Amino acid sequence: MNEGNFILQAEGLYKSYRLGAADVKVLKGVDLAVRSGEFISIVGASGSGKSTLLHILGALDRPDKGTVRFEGCDLKNIGNSELNRFRNKRVGFVFQFYHLLDELNVLENVFLPAMVSKSTIGWLLSRKQAKNRAKELLSQLGLSERAEHKPYQLSGGERQRVAIGRALMNEPKILLADEPTGNLDSQTGNSILKVFEVLNKAGQTIVMVTHDERIAHKAGRIIMLTDGKVA
Repeated sequence: MNEGNFILQAEGLYKSYRLGAADVKVLKGVDLAVRSGEFISIVGASGSGKSTLLHILGALDRPDKGTVRFEGCDLKNIGNSELNRFRNKRVGFVFQFYHLLDELNVLENVFLPAMVSKSTIGWLLSRKQAKNRAKELLSQLGLSERAEHKPYQLSGGERQRVAIGRALMNEPKILLADEPTGNLDSQTGNSILKVFEVLNKAGQTIVMVTHDERIAHKAGRIIMLTDGKVA
């Protein structure tokens, strides 16, 4: 396997959690490789390990055993401060429940990652550029008129589009989406999938977790996860 063809590679991933007196084995030797520009769905029933796998791929969690390489770099060899930069700059996360900050308006929620990634002085120097980038994303997502609204003033679909804009703020190499339509009705969920399809056609690499096979088939490649293993 030529590593140059892949943006993300996972090999032999194992993960277990302690539940009372028992060890629950969640991942049992998962291998996965993602090419740059792919749109992949990881599909499986609740408890199959798909969200745990996504969190490990995005360095939100570490495997008990196995390796994750991003552009050839083994993530277990990266220190905590560098991992924080990796999560902020190289990976964009979209979650089922949005995780927007109610005290910030839509525009502020979108450019928040740019604030986090810079020092105070750096942020003051680049604030205008970041705001322009956030406005551009809101325009692409059809949310320009909502820029000054607070999250609680938006519909579920609008809030998820804000979350997608925030995930794209720092121009990540890969977008990881955990059940992005799970909290939405069918019509609104389809509108979010269309956003992903447009992003992917523009070259964005996307890995999406879902329990819904109908949604999974919107991706270019489907990976089935059953009882912690790739089927």
